[in-house]
Order: sequence, then C-alpha cells, then structure tokens
Amino acid sequence: MTIWNHFSKFHSASFSQSYLQTSYESLQLEDAEKLAFTNCYPYIYHLEHAKKYYEQADNAPIEIQPMLLFYGMVQLMKACILTTDPHYPENSQVLAHGVTTRKRKKIQYVFLQDEVKIQKNGLLSHFSSQLFHFEQVTGEKYKMNQLLKQLPELHPLFYHFTHKKIAYLVDLKNQFVTVPNSLLDDFHLSSSSYIEFLTNRGLKLDKNSVQESKDTFTFSIKNVISPIYSNPFLYSQDGNLYLPRSRDDYIGIPELLCHYLILYNLSMICRYEVEWWSELFRYYPETDFPFIEQFLTVTKEKVPFLIQAYLNKKKHMT
Repeated sequence: MTIWNHFSKFHSASFSQSYLQTSYESLQLEDAEKLAFTNCYPYIYHLEHAKKYYEQADNAPIEIQPMLLFYGMVQLMKACILTTDPHYPENSQVLAHGVTTRKRKKIQYVFLQDEVKIQKNGLLSHFSSQLFHFEQVTGEKYKMNQLLKQLPELHPLFYHFTHKKIAYLVDLKNQFVTVPNSLLDDFHLSSSSYIEFLTNRGLKLDKNSVQESKDTFTFSIKNVISPIYSNPFLYSQDGNLYLPRSRDDYIGIPELLCHYLILYNLSMICRYEVEWWSELFRYYPETDFPFIEQFLTVTKEKVPFLIQAYLNKKKHMT
C-alpha cells in the first residue's frame, strides 16, 4: 500500500464535505455546512494536484525533482489549511511563499551552509499558525544543515561524514520517556536542569517523575506525541523518537516546515542557479550531493506521510 492510498477516501465528495463540515463545526464556525459545500471540491483538487506532482517527481530526473516536490507540498499545505480556514485565501498576502533566500550565491557556495529567511506574510506563516498555532519570527534565518538535522532519516548520513551522533533514540512507553545519561553529559547538565531545558521548549512533564539509574534516566510527559506534533522530539517514519544531543539542534519548528524551507531553497537553486546546480551533478563536490539526493528520497515519502497523519488525526479529533 503506497502512502497515497491513505488519501483515497477524500476522493469522495460526500466524505470530504462531511469531513470539512465536522471540522468547521468543531471550530464553532457559522454556516459550517455551506462552507464545507463550497470548499469540498477545492479541497479534493488540491490533494489530487499534489499527487500528480509527486508522481511526476518519481519519474523525473533528479535535477528537476525539487520543483515538482515543492509545488506538490504547497498543494498539500493548501488542502490542510482549508480544514481550519474555510475562507482561504482571503487576500494575496497569504499566497506568497513567505520565505526568501539569497538571489546570488557566493563564490565557493556550499548548500549545507546556505540559509533561508522567514518573511512576515505568506503561505508559510499562515500554514504555521493554522496547523500548529506557531507564529513564525519575521527575519529568522535557518541554515540547511540545521534543517536537515531535524530529519532522523538523514542522521546516518551525518554520522558517516562527521562520525558524530546527531541524536539519541528515545524509549517512550505509557508516557514515560527513557534516555541515556550520556545525553546529560553532552549538555553538561543535571537531569533536573535538562528537564527544565525541555520544559522551556514546550514539553509538558511531571518534574517529580524523574528516576535515575546507572545508564539512563526516565521522566513522565503529558504531551500526546504524534508524527505531526512531536516537538521537541524528532519523529522518524518508522515510529522511533529521538532527542538531539546539541542545544543548537533544538530549533523548535515542526518537521513539516523544515521540508518546506529546504524544498523552497532547492527549487530556487535548480531554477536560477543552473550553473552551480548542473556542476553539482557532474562533479559531486564536497558533501552537498549525498545530502540533497537522500533528502529528496526521504521527502517524497515523509511529507505525504505527515500530511495524512494530520488529516487522519483531525478526523478522529472531530
């Protein structure tokens, strides 16, 4: 079963209309039935359009995949927004990308060191606020290697080149989290100080639940961790959770937004930095190519996986 089979149920107009109506009613919106009727087909079309972009990316040369995957993701994001904002798009401001990057790349440009900057308005900020109640900081900058580290599927590649672990595997059972004591050593913190560190990053937990042993420490969390809402944990598609071992890697933004920012930058590069992009696939300089290649492989599956997880979670919540 491919990930896209999970979207098949939405190809029924009656199901999608009922789904949207229930979502709008849960938000206590007026005229929920009328709004659901109006948005039913746009919602379906966004999902269908996204699938076509992703299918084309599967068959396209890797050199043009970023464009197809970026615009496929944009369609998925717009479908998600319609589940919470029935009037989208209300104005042209929310249609902008909401992010920018350098127009001209520097000499000896390295993709992993490149960065993107958040803009005040646009799809990114609207998507963030609608799905995650997360307000983007205008002018905030993120480097590509910083964003790529938020994807556990790429951690083995980082280890191959740096010989350093990016994060530790977390054992989560019945809301009890167990992590190795070596994580505390990395942070140079006591267990109580590390718990405070996690609390400041949005994790709700019982500070009196901490238990320490020779090799591990355990604490109880109150958050419901899911693929789409896992912060500050990193969620792997195989269901495993990780905690970064460096403070710098707790960037506090949902993984979906990381995919969007990386894809935006790659789509701009392959369109406007043709010389550098072409040489990347001819000479394989530095370590950029392996990370770009593996990211594209991961994002083809991970973004639709995370989006369907959101839509299914919303269905159960409503």
